[in-house]
Amino acid sequence: MIGRIIITGFSLLFIFSSTRAEIYLWPLHGERRLSSSFSEYREGHYHAGIDIRTFGSVGKPCLAIGAGSVVRIKIAPTGYGKALYLGLDDGPVVVYAHIYGFSRDIDSLLYDHRIGGRSPWCDITFPEGRFMRSVGDTICYSGQSGTIAPHLHFEIRDSGERPFDPLESLYSVPDESPPIISGVTAVPLSVGSLAEGALSPIYRLFRASGERLYVLDDTLQLDGIFGFGVSLWDEQGFGRYRMAPKYVDFSVDGQVLYSIRNNKFSYTQSKEIRFEYDIEGEGAAGRYVLLYRKKGLTRSDREGSGVVSVGEAFPGGCSLEAGIHRGEVLAGDASGNESRAVFHFALHSYPVITTARKLAAAAEVVVASHDPDGGEVESALYESLDDGSSWRRIALEPFGQFWRGMSSGDGNPLFKYVVSDDEGAKIESFFCEPGKGTGGGQAFAGCVPEPAYEGVVLHVTTDRILSSVPAIERVGGDPAGASIVRRTGAREFKAFFGGEHIEDGLNIFRVSGHDHRGFPLRSCSAFRIFLLGSGKRVGFDLSDSLHFELRSPSIIGRAACVVREVTAPEPFPAELKPLSPPYSIEFPRDRINRPLYLSCDSSRGTGLFRFNEKGGWKCIGVPSMEGGSVGIDREGIYALCVDGIPPRIEHVALESRPVGSGFFKPFEACLPVVENGSGVDPYSVKAYLDGVEVVCEWDGYREYLRVPILSSRPVGLVSLKVEVGDLAGNSTVESFSFVIE
Repeated sequence: MIGRIIITGFSLLFIFSSTRAEIYLWPLHGERRLSSSFSEYREGHYHAGIDIRTFGSVGKPCLAIGAGSVVRIKIAPTGYGKALYLGLDDGPVVVYAHIYGFSRDIDSLLYDHRIGGRSPWCDITFPEGRFMRSVGDTICYSGQSGTIAPHLHFEIRDSGERPFDPLESLYSVPDESPPIISGVTAVPLSVGSLAEGALSPIYRLFRASGERLYVLDDTLQLDGIFGFGVSLWDEQGFGRYRMAPKYVDFSVDGQVLYSIRNNKFSYTQSKEIRFEYDIEGEGAAGRYVLLYRKKGLTRSDREGSGVVSVGEAFPGGCSLEAGIHRGEVLAGDASGNESRAVFHFALHSYPVITTARKLAAAAEVVVASHDPDGGEVESALYESLDDGSSWRRIALEPFGQFWRGMSSGDGNPLFKYVVSDDEGAKIESFFCEPGKGTGGGQAFAGCVPEPAYEGVVLHVTTDRILSSVPAIERVGGDPAGASIVRRTGAREFKAFFGGEHIEDGLNIFRVSGHDHRGFPLRSCSAFRIFLLGSGKRVGFDLSDSLHFELRSPSIIGRAACVVREVTAPEPFPAELKPLSPPYSIEFPRDRINRPLYLSCDSSRGTGLFRFNEKGGWKCIGVPSMEGGSVGIDREGIYALCVDGIPPRIEHVALESRPVGSGFFKPFEACLPVVENGSGVDPYSVKAYLDGVEVVCEWDGYREYLRVPILSSRPVGLVSLKVEVGDLAGNSTVESFSFVIE
C-alpha cells in the first residue's frame, strides 16, 4: 500500500511539474496535433490562430480553457462558419471556429433568433455574465462549418482584440521536426538592377546538407539594389501539414538585416500579408516570404530593412562593398527546432561590351569589353550558320585595344559574344554583318505587358535572333522610347516604360530592328493601360454596348493596371451566356490598399465572373445587386455573363449528425443542389416543415442544404418545402416528404 501511494505521489508530482507552466486548459481532449500555425499564409490575410486536428471527426467536445463568459456567437456561410467567443475572466478572448454546434441553452437561443430574424446567419453579442462557463466545461462541438475539412480553429486575442500566438508562452506541442527551407529569390528593387543579368526576380533551389542545413551551390550575380526571399515551411512531424515557422532571421556577413517574429498582429494589419509574399508557384514551396520590408507593412514583430545595395544608397538599407557576400537564413519553430540556409552572392557591376562587329570588307570580327569594377574579363566568340541552332567557337587574338577573330566567311553568319568577369557575372551580345536580306523575308515579335510599381515592363519575344537590341517605343500622342531595354535571352527582351510615358487607355508599342539575316522587324501591339492613383476613375469599352468604369479607392503611390482581351481558359458552363469577351485585369497587388471597383450598366441577372484554375468560372458579384459595382481584390481573367437558369434541388435524404447538445435530433435533412451558373446565394435559403419555418443552412463546400430537426419534433410523416436562389436572382422552390421515426 505504501509503495503504491509513493508511486502515485510521484506520478502526480510529474504531471503537475510538466503542465504547471500552462495556465489554461488545452481546448480538446486527446493528442496535440496541428494542421496550421499562427500567422500562416492565407489567400489575402494572415491566419489568426492555430488549427487543431480532429482526425476527420465532427462533434468533438470543445472545452472552456478558463473561467469566463460567452460574449459573442457568429454564424456565417463562409469565413469562420460557426464561431463562439469566450471572454476569460482574466482578460483574453478565446475564439472557437468552424464548429458544429453549441451548448443546449445557446442552441435554443440561436434557433429562436434565426427564425425570428428570418435568416440562417447571425452575429450576436451577449452581456458579460449571461452565459457563464467554468474551466473544463463543454461549450461547443468541433465541426467543419465554413471550411472544407473538420478541425478546430483556436484563437486567443488580447484586451485590444489582437490575436497572438498561443504557442509562444501558453501552450507547447510535441514537435521534433525543424523547418524546411526550399529556395531563395533575389528581387531587383530599382530600374536597372540586374539579377543574373535579368530585370526581374530570379529563383534558385537549395540543396539539403543534412536535416537542418541547406546550401546554394552557385553564387548569385547581382548589380544594384536588392531584397531577398525564401520559400520555407514548418512541419510538426505528424502528417505533412505545411505551417509557418515561429521566427526567421536574415543576415549578411554575420549582421542581421531583417527579422520576422510571428507573435501578434491586429485585424487592421491582416491584409498586409500581400506585402510579405512573392507567389511563384503552387503550395508552400512556391510561396517566397520576403526578407525585406515593403512600404505598407506595419507589423511591429518585423524588424529591419533587409535591403542590400552596391553603387547606390537605399534609405534604411545596407550598402555593401563590391564583392562576394554571405547570406544566411535562420528559421525556427515554437518548440525550438531550427534550420539554416546559406547562400553567397556577388554584388558588383556587370561587365560592359564596348565593341562587337563584323568587318564589312573582310572575314574578320572585332570585339572588346571591360569590367567597370576594374577586374579581369574573359571573352568567348561563337559563330552560327543555322539561326543559332548550333555554335562554333572562334579563336580570339589581341589586336591593339581589341580582340580579333576570323569568320568562316560562309553565307551571312550570326555571332555571339560572351563576356564574364572575375566575380562570375556573364553577359552576351548577338550581332552580324550589316546588310539587307533579299526577298520578302521579315522578322516577327510578340509583346506581353506586365504592370510595375510606377510603369509597365514590356516582354518582347522575337521569332529570329536579332542583330542588336531592338528599338522599343510607345507611338501616338506623346511618343517615347523605353527607359531601359535589356536582352534577357537569345530572342527575348524586356523594356521598361515609366508612368510619365503611359497614357490612360489604349497604348501602342512599336518594336523595330533587323534580324541576323538582314530582314526587318517592325511590329506594333496595342494594350489598355491605366496608371491608377487613390480616388482615380478610368473607363474603357470591351464591346460596342458595354462600357466599364474602374475605380481605385486607395493606392500606395501609383500602380499600372493592364486590361486586355484573352482566350477563355475553358468554355463557359451551359447556364451562362457571356456578354463580354474574357479579359485579364493585372496590377501590382501589393500597391492596392483597398479592392478596385469595376462597374458597368448591366441588367438584373448579369454577374461578373472570375476564372479559377481549380473551380472554373465563379461569380464574384452581380453589379445590379451591389450598387452597380463589384470589388476586385486580385488579378485574374474576368467576364460578364448572364445567368438565367435557377438552381436545381435534386432530392432529400436523412443523414446522421453528432448528438451535440441534444437540442437537435441525431439526423438532419440534406438536399444536394446543382448550380453551375452564378452560384447559390446563401442568404436566400429557406425551409418549412409542415408549413412552419425552420432553420436551413447552405453548405457551400459540400454543395447541399442542411435542415436540422428539433429533438422535440414528433415522429411521423412530415412535408418539407425548400427555397433556394442564386446570386443572379433566380430561385427554385421544391417540396418533399419523409418520415421521422
